[in-house]
Parts: sequence; C-alpha cells; structure tokens
Amino acid sequence: MDEIKLYKQIVELLPDAVFAINKEGRVFLWNKAMEDKTGIKKHEILGKEDYIYSIYFYGEKRPTLIDLVLKPNREIERKYRNFKRNEDGSVEGEAYCIGLNNYDWGKAVPLHNKNKEIIGAVAVVRDIDEKTKNQKKIFKGYQTLFKNSPDAIVYFDKNHNILDVNDNFVKIFGYTKKECFGRDLDEIIVPKERKWQAQKKTKELFERGKVDIETIRYTKYGKRICVNVRAILVNIDNEIIGGYGIYTDITEKETYKKDLESTNEELEATIEQLIARERELISKYDEVQEYAERLEELKQKYEIAIEGTDSVLWEINTEDKTLYLSENFRKIIDIDLKEKDMYKVIDKLVYPKDKNTLLEYIDKYNRKQKKRIYSQIRIIDKDKQIRWYLVSGKGILNRQGKVKILSGVLVDITHLKNQEKYIKFLADHDPLTHLPNRRKFMEKLSDEIKKGKKGVVFLLDIDNFKNINDTLGHIYGDILLKEIAQILKYILRNGMNAFRFGGDEFLILIRGIRSFQDIKTCVERILKNLKEKIVLDGIENPITASIGIVRYPRDGYQMEELLIKADIAMYNAKKTGKNKYLFFDQRMTLAFEEKIKIENILRKAIKEKNFKLLYQPIIEISTGEIACFEALLRLKNINLSPSLFIPVAEETDLILSIGRWVIKQAIKQLKKWEDKGYKNKHIAINLSPKQLYDTKLFSFLQDTFKENDIDPSMLEIEITENVLIENREEAIKILQKLKGLGITIALDDFGTGYSSLNYLTFIPVDKIKLDKSLSDKFLELRNTQVIDSLISLAHSLNLKVVAEGIEDMKQYEKLKRGGCDYIQGYLFSKPLNGELEKIYNKNFFDFIANNIS
Repeated sequence: MDEIKLYKQIVELLPDAVFAINKEGRVFLWNKAMEDKTGIKKHEILGKEDYIYSIYFYGEKRPTLIDLVLKPNREIERKYRNFKRNEDGSVEGEAYCIGLNNYDWGKAVPLHNKNKEIIGAVAVVRDIDEKTKNQKKIFKGYQTLFKNSPDAIVYFDKNHNILDVNDNFVKIFGYTKKECFGRDLDEIIVPKERKWQAQKKTKELFERGKVDIETIRYTKYGKRICVNVRAILVNIDNEIIGGYGIYTDITEKETYKKDLESTNEELEATIEQLIARERELISKYDEVQEYAERLEELKQKYEIAIEGTDSVLWEINTEDKTLYLSENFRKIIDIDLKEKDMYKVIDKLVYPKDKNTLLEYIDKYNRKQKKRIYSQIRIIDKDKQIRWYLVSGKGILNRQGKVKILSGVLVDITHLKNQEKYIKFLADHDPLTHLPNRRKFMEKLSDEIKKGKKGVVFLLDIDNFKNINDTLGHIYGDILLKEIAQILKYILRNGMNAFRFGGDEFLILIRGIRSFQDIKTCVERILKNLKEKIVLDGIENPITASIGIVRYPRDGYQMEELLIKADIAMYNAKKTGKNKYLFFDQRMTLAFEEKIKIENILRKAIKEKNFKLLYQPIIEISTGEIACFEALLRLKNINLSPSLFIPVAEETDLILSIGRWVIKQAIKQLKKWEDKGYKNKHIAINLSPKQLYDTKLFSFLQDTFKENDIDPSMLEIEITENVLIENREEAIKILQKLKGLGITIALDDFGTGYSSLNYLTFIPVDKIKLDKSLSDKFLELRNTQVIDSLISLAHSLNLKVVAEGIEDMKQYEKLKRGGCDYIQGYLFSKPLNGELEKIYNKNFFDFIANNIS
C-alpha cells in the first residue's frame, strides 16, 4: 500500500485533532477529529492560508503554535501557558480558544524533506479542560440569555470591534447584524463630534474592567436615545479577550424625570407665590392688630412659628413695665416665667456687662432716638453657659398712636458668633497649625520697622517636604507641619514668634537687639529639635530644614526686601547641602540673579527649541568598535556649561520637559540610524531624580518607543546615587519597571558617593561608569590595584564597567590590563554632532596600535 495513503488513513483514525500546513502557511491536512472539533470540513479549509485557521481557535487572525515552528515570535509565544520549544524544533503549549470555548493543549513539529529542509509543520490539538462540557452548557445558557434579553447586548473583541449583537440591539439601534460585525462599537452608536467622550469611557473600561453609566447614544438614523450602559471585560489567563456591553433603553424614564422636574418647577413657583403672599400678610401686621377678636389666634400662630424657628417671642408693657416671654424659653433658661417684672427678669437673665446696653436701647427707642430695638446680648442658660441672642423688636401703637407694647423676638445667634470669632481668628492665623499667618507677620514686622527697632527674621523651609507628600500623602504632610509648629512654639523664648508663611515654610521674628552668638544658638536649637524630636511612622530619615537669616534694619528697611533676602539666604543654605542656616550676604544676590538669568535662558530655550544633543562614542576595549553613544545636552548659540544650567533645570522642575525632549530626540536618532541600515548601537541618556520619580515617565517612554518603532533595549538610562537617597525602595521599583521594559540601566559617576559599593549589591543596574575623578586619582599610581579591584568586584556582580574621561594611552593600557569593558573620553573622540556618521562604523584598534607607547 502507498505509504502516504497509509499515513493519511492513520491520521484520519486518530482521536486527536490534527492539521498541517506547508512552508507558505497553506493548509494541506485536516483530519476527521479536527472537523468534529471545529465544525469546519476539509473542503472548506484545505488550500487556505493567511492564518485563516486561527479564527476558528482564537477568534482572530494571528500566528498559532504551528506557525511558531516555521517562524518564532516572542510576543505570540507569551500568549501560551507552559510554552516550550524543544531541541527537535517542535513547540508545545496551552491556551484558551475563544472560538471553541475551551482550553487546548497543542504540539507542533516541523516536516522535513529528504534533504532535511523544513517544508512545513503538523500540529496535534487536544482538549485539556475537564469542565468543557459544563462550560458548553453554561455557554449555551449565556447564549440563550444573550438572544432573549430585552436589553441590547453586544459582544466585542479586545480591540472593541463587534463580534456579535443580539436581536434587541438590532431593534433598538436600527443596524443589521451584518452592518455591525467587525466595526468599532463607538463608531456606530456615537456621532463623530461626541466620539472622544465615548472613547474616554472605553479606555476606562479597559483599565477598570467594567463601567456602569447613564448616557446618550444614537441610532442608525440619528435618533437620540437615553441608555444605561453596563459593560464588562472577559479576562482569561490574565488576558483580555473581549467583553460584553448591555444597553438598557431608559428614554421613557428620562422623559418622566423631565416631566417631574417640570412639575417641581411649577410647585416651586406656587411656593414662591405663597411666600410672597405671606410677606404681604406680615406687612399688614399693624392693620391686623385693630381686630381684637383675632388677637388670641394670632398669638397662637406666632408661638407655633417661634417654636418652629427656635426663637423666643417677647413683649413689654410700657405702662407697668412687665415682661412676657414665650413658653419655649423655659427649656433654655433657669427662671420662673411667672416673674413679670422687667428689671428683675433682665437682672437675673442677662449677662452683667450687657444689662445696661439693653436697657439703654429700650429707653432710646421710647424716646424716639432709635427707629427699632436691635441689640446683641448674652444670656446665661440653665447649664450656666453663655448664649448670644439678637434682640429685635418695635412698638405696637394703640388707637391714639401711642406705644403701649414693645414686641419682638430673641434669635439665638451663638453659632454665628462662634463662626464670627473663628473667622476673626483665621484672618490672623493659619487654620492647620494655628500659628499666626503671613498677614500677621507683615503687620508685626511693619510695626517693628516703623518704630526703628532692631531684630532678626528666620525663613525656615522643610527639606524634602514634597517627597513626604508624594510618597506618604498629604495627611502625613499636614501632621508633620503641625508637629513642627508645636516644636517652634515650645522652644522659642520671649520676644520670639513663629508664623506659618505658606506651604512648608515658616517665619520666625526675633524682636530686640540680639548678638551674633544668640542668633546662632537659637537657629541651631531649632535645627536640633526638628531633627531629634519629630518621629512619624513611614519617615525613615530625620526631619531637617534649611534656614535663611536677615537682620533689620541692617539688611533692609522694606518688608518685601527682607523676605526676598531671607529667601535667597535659605535657597543658598538648601543648595549647599540642606540642614543648614546662612546669614544673608550681598554676594548671594549676585548668585541669585545669575540663577534667574539661567532659568530665563532655559525657559526661552524650551519655548524656541534651542537645545541640541551631542554624542560621544563609548569604545568596547575587546573589539575596538563603538559599542554605543552617550547623548550630551547642549544649548544652541549659547556657550553655557551643562554644569551650570542642569542644576537650575532640576531645581525649577524644567528638567522634566527638557528631559522628555532629550528622550524623544535620542529615540528619533536611533530611528534615523535604523532607517539608514546602520548596525544597531544603543544610546545612553542621563536621568535626574526628578525625572525618575515622574509618574508619567514610563508611559511617555512606551509611547515614544511605539511611535518610532524602536526596541526599548536600544536605550540606556544613566542614573546617579542621588536617586536612591530620598526613597530607596520606590527608586528600586521604578528601575525594575524600566528594566522590565527592556531598557539598560547604568550607574553613573561611580566612586563619588560614600556608599557606592553598598548600592551595587541591591540596585538593578547592568553596568557602572567609573567617574573621571576616580580614574585620574588611581590610574596615576604605579599600583593600579584599587581600580583593578573595583573592576573585579563589578564583574563578580555581573556588571559591565565603563571608564569615563580617559584622555591618554597610559590610562587606556592600565584599564585594559585591569579588565575594563568600555572606555569613553577625548582619547578617542570629543562629543560630536555633524561628524558622527563618519565614525559610526570606525574601529579604533589602528588608532590604538599607532599610539601605544
């Protein structure tokens, strides 16, 4: 029997599903078990290509296990669990098949001809999910729910393209199923001008896994309908494969809601009319008094109103000086309401200092010196607490036009008085720390200067306060500020006052003549107490501050001038290492002005794109070839050293926008080299601590790599030990995340920090760059054991070593003998711009050979 025919018969009899493709990806084998599994007959699939078979398994066109035999693809391989590539060229793995609604194990092996050339591949697929039958039943149930739901339901893939819709979706939105399939869901039920809003919610869905909103959607014919949208993603094996959207038509509900709102508006209008009518009745109060028969009825109404507003009705008979108070007042005061004598009641009830004030107001009204009685008094309640009341009233005239009765209300304004007191407090005090505020400071300092007095002002700024807020939260930051305020209150002596200036800054005003030593003692006591007495959970390092000191009138007569000079002194203290204090010196002004000048240059350079990148080659010692380039930032048309403008950029946060420009330009340069067919050589860029802690750094890098189609491994990021000083754990997490993207990490300026060797044991870096000062110091010695030991230590930790700033052949020879991996410096090339491509593929061995001494 023909062997091929025999093999085909055997394959047909196999219980496992089997199919095969040739080298071009065309299907030439599809056994009976595969027909049963997929429902696709041989004649429908044989000869087909372009990954058509993957649709039956995964619901989309993409390479499968059988294709990975012919062409490896790391991205596709990660879609399989337990993926394995065997020595014989076969591959195997497990995956969820959305098209079949089950988990399959598959194995694919290469097919060879007589010359052992791969001519195709064959794959066997086996159902490994024991729950497949149950899942199919459940799936069938879901399908029944999907078809018969009164809501519009759409099933979409991971790209938000429609895979299926139910009949009610067709009914509500007016599209046929054919018109829906394969289209982006947001495109068919949202007009173009509103698409951005829908896409925002789609993005939220893919971030959170579900959304539930009420919104507006549109039918095929532009009809506006109100819908409740509930959407959820389908996530299998930590992979999003698609999701469901359920649309409930709530147009009728919204219409009812609007009708209800309209009814409410009518009711409000009616109420307003009633209120207006009530005011009209009140305005006719004097006229109503003429009707004696209604007096009792009106009294009852007023008592109800008084009780409802928590006020007290009072009435004084001007003839017999009797005082009437409404019954509800009994709950508040400790006095027998049967007592009617006006003077006795006032004497017992009213706070002593307010008695005469009230009686004088009543007397002035009776003598027509006041148009009404309107006074604020304090009353002692039954708990011996003081309450504030507003006394308001007028006289009621008899038929002869004479005032017989004074009538009015007592309104409890205790709460308003407390608020008034607090508002007055806030005018001069900081609500968080309760210290006097900047306004109060300016008032006191102005008074001191006007009186020609002498004194001292400290401007205190908490070191690294922003990091505490960013890492531990603003609640911790507020607790810290309150602790600092308490310490300042505790340690300051007579004639010294602390003020909250704003943010993390405090002002200390020391009045009177103080000796230089007294000032030093005071400021050192402040720094010592901050460092030793503040202990907060989550803050590892001690709290320190930088303080700027000015003396008046020595350093100025104007308040703003003194504050500016104190700020300059504080800035210099912080710049020289923090946890320090400095007295203002006129030379500081020049340095401050220079800083402002550089800051303005940088802002203009950002706006006008006045930066450029130079590239200095890094040579691999073993080959003599350029291994990579370091990108070095420079200003166009301005001869300003990076050592001057980079610190200013970091201090003013301009480094964030400048840093992004550097990243984008470096990646664009990599793309240019790739397009020209140059051999891959990565670029190293420097990253400051502020850039590293930028929460948008990672997404910016991802977007820029994707935009330029550049592998992240082509970029190297250089950091210094400074990134680890303030928050070591967070810095390490960020570095690990960057390495996970494929970026190489190098530790720059190695050897300049006190703990560099310790850092090497735990920070996730790939190489170290020996600082020029280190090379200059130890390569000049005959015995290069220190450098050799450093290189050996780095190699023992699987780290590569780059020596920076190498300028002569003797240094090169010593580093080569010590096993250094790379060299960078003027010995080989200065930083280049236009001449860069001339040396791109240059080998420096000839140069080295000609210059060896």
